[in-house]
Amino acid sequence: MKRVILSLVALAAALSLAAQVRPQNNHTISTTLGAGLEYGFEWAFVGQATVIGRIGYVSKDFMLRSSLDNFQWSTTMAPAVTLEPRYYFLMNWRDTHGKYTSGNSAEFFGVPVMASLRKDGKGLGELAVSPVLGVRRAFARHWFHEFTAGADLLCYPTFIASPHVGYRIGYLF
Repeated sequence: MKRVILSLVALAAALSLAAQVRPQNNHTISTTLGAGLEYGFEWAFVGQATVIGRIGYVSKDFMLRSSLDNFQWSTTMAPAVTLEPRYYFLMNWRDTHGKYTSGNSAEFFGVPVMASLRKDGKGLGELAVSPVLGVRRAFARHWFHEFTAGADLLCYPTFIASPHVGYRIGYLF
């Protein structure tokens, strides 16, 4: 009798895990608010957790300036590699309420770690860690955008902490 009960419990647990909506593996080409272009691969490896690897040119030192008669923006571009562990939450809630979950449309917590090269391309320029809370939405079948807010922690060459607000838009395949 114990074996039957344990088998039923194991079956119920397996079915409940299979019923959960899980993040999907995907490839992306995206740009951020400042400028830049990155290729990324998101690997869903366990439960609601994923790891995103990105490589490309990113915007550093993005600045907006305006006066009564003038509006300017400037940025510095650099090659960079980013590794971001990410945890999606509310994905099951979105699915049970009939909301779109394809393309990993859900709220998430992520910690991108970005290493960029120096302007001359020789050696490490900066190492930054950015714990963020974000919202990702996929639309029009292959497009997505995400908003993030958190903190930027520049770890190398010096330590500087600043607020982070970001927007990313891209093509998802």
